[in-house]
Amino acid sequence: MNELAFQEVYDLTDIERNQSVSVNVNGERVIVCNTEEGFFAIEDRCSHANIPLCGGYIKGTMISCPLHGAVFDLKTGTALTPPAFENLKSYEVKIEGTTISLREKLSNE
Repeated sequence: MNELAFQEVYDLTDIERNQSVSVNVNGERVIVCNTEEGFFAIEDRCSHANIPLCGGYIKGTMISCPLHGAVFDLKTGTALTPPAFENLKSYEVKIEGTTISLREKLSNE
């Protein structure tokens, strides 16, 4: 099996609790969120409106789209509420020191 390598993307000290940043991972925009349960990363786009989720409201391990309020699970990328129905890719997060690295999960199970 060809395993994807982790890509260093950000310094965790620059992301406050319940805040997010948008980073580039292999040419795709990904949102990294600092939550009460740790750091999580999913595609940085609402599957309903195709706009960035960065800047959306984070509560627990969920983020809401800043445009229409669709809610996504930050752990899995699952669309939890309308108007979004399509799930997003989620990313595995690795922290070494203060460096956050990401790689695409092989499945969203």
